[in-house]
Amino acid sequence: MLRQLIFSFFFISIAVLTVQAETQFSIRYHNKRIYYPDEQIELKLTISNPTGSALTFYISDDPKYSFGFDLRTLVGKPMPLASEFNTQGGGVYRVVHLGPGQDLSIRVPLNDWIAPLHPGQYRLTGFFYPEMRKTEGMVVVSESSLDLTIMPETGLRWGDELDLEIRMALIDRNLDPWAVVSESLSNRQELKFNRAALYLDLDSLARISSTIENPENLEKALLRGSWNEIPGFEHPTVDYELGSYLVSQNEAVLSLKALYEPYGEAFFKNLRFYLHNPKGFWQIRRIELLSDGDSDSLSYSSLDPWGVVSELLKAVQRGDWEIALRYLDISDMVMHLPEYRDRWKNMSAAEHRRALEDYQKRLISGQLEDNSPLRDIDRWRINRVSYTNSAGSVTIENTKTHNTAEGSMEQVTLYTFHLEKTPAPDERWQIIRYNTTIVRR
Repeated sequence: MLRQLIFSFFFISIAVLTVQAETQFSIRYHNKRIYYPDEQIELKLTISNPTGSALTFYISDDPKYSFGFDLRTLVGKPMPLASEFNTQGGGVYRVVHLGPGQDLSIRVPLNDWIAPLHPGQYRLTGFFYPEMRKTEGMVVVSESSLDLTIMPETGLRWGDELDLEIRMALIDRNLDPWAVVSESLSNRQELKFNRAALYLDLDSLARISSTIENPENLEKALLRGSWNEIPGFEHPTVDYELGSYLVSQNEAVLSLKALYEPYGEAFFKNLRFYLHNPKGFWQIRRIELLSDGDSDSLSYSSLDPWGVVSELLKAVQRGDWEIALRYLDISDMVMHLPEYRDRWKNMSAAEHRRALEDYQKRLISGQLEDNSPLRDIDRWRINRVSYTNSAGSVTIENTKTHNTAEGSMEQVTLYTFHLEKTPAPDERWQIIRYNTTIVRR
């Protein structure tokens, strides 16, 4: 009690408490792993000072008075807290000074804030209270949210842990996209099927297969040596040569020419590999067999509006929404969804971001297959192109054949895509919205 009084008197004597709006707060897993309902979830909380002047704030000895969390399901339902927190007091606390460029990190168990969780997927956002919890006090929201998966308790728990060990080993190897493709082709050539499949995103590849029902069956087929479902891997390569590549932070596209001699007769295939990095290492998620007339030149920034629309529609037809979303801004689409239309203007920036992220994840994972945009794109051709230095439009004519009780019926629809050029330094064309007009049923 005496210590608390001494501290309280010390703080009362401080004339100014400087906590600037530029304070950065981030959360991440201390030891990222697979979590089960009975396990402790360790977080690393970091407060950073990116400014040119010192920051001063309070930190309570009980972290629950200085930090908070918002945990929700992927559809936005909030999860209950472990207990209610008093917004007054906070016990013993201290003043912390951070100089320019300095940061402070602490480890906390998330379990102290939340009630026990059922298996499922959640999204976690953190809060830092520089003046500790008050009815009206400053709050700094974490720069990004964490996805949290709670696994069900099954007899396969050891297998999940083994998968994690493999994943951590692949992360430690830190192969670049070209090394991933090269190693996969080499292992296929040497008939090392288990190694050749290491960097394949089986979930993504199974979704576009016409004969394989799920990733488990695809993996079994590959390990038996049946690779006909993977373009370019049907036969071992004799040689291959990189043509062009395009790599960004989380996605990559590589074009190469591969030589095959399966029956003593040599032939070449032009292949385009699509990779992404969702788990800390690069994975092959699509492979496209190019015709002789297809260009292997890869450059997003040099595409004109017609090229952007063309690449978008090709990606949609392949089911490559990770690539398609580079060309299509889904903001206009999401804000006009029934669940957001009437309340979008009253939603916060964080809620906008979560809505966009949720829609994007459902689109990529195939959960919106029956309601996905551009799902009727089939046979299309250019109709009209018009653009200035900053805005433009592209109209295509799409023909879709529908099977009806009276036989096949062709529907012709005009799609008009509206584009804008993004600001410097990117300066690339992006589709901001589109509208359709049915011409003939």
